[in-house]
Amino acid sequence: MVWIIAIALLGFCWWRVKNARNRAAELAATGILRSPLYWLSNALVCLLLALVLYIAHIHNQSPVPAFLWFATVAISVSLLFLRRALRWRYPM
Repeated sequence: MVWIIAIALLGFCWWRVKNARNRAAELAATGILRSPLYWLSNALVCLLLALVLYIAHIHNQSPVPAFLWFATVAISVSLLFLRRALRWRYPM
């Protein structure tokens, strides 16, 4: 049973890589890869992921401080605004 899941995961990863190459070529053609907004949104996604993983880590040991939740919400809202700005600047 495990080998079926492994084959399905491998197929999914192969499909995502194939689509990522097409998507990267499409983004390069529009010029979005040179946009500071694009790189800022990617950095904020990485920061949000790190923050959520940190919250999950400290949740096992002590209560999570409120400022971490506010930071998570603020980053999420700013990502929504950045996404809207990128869609407006680079319509696809």
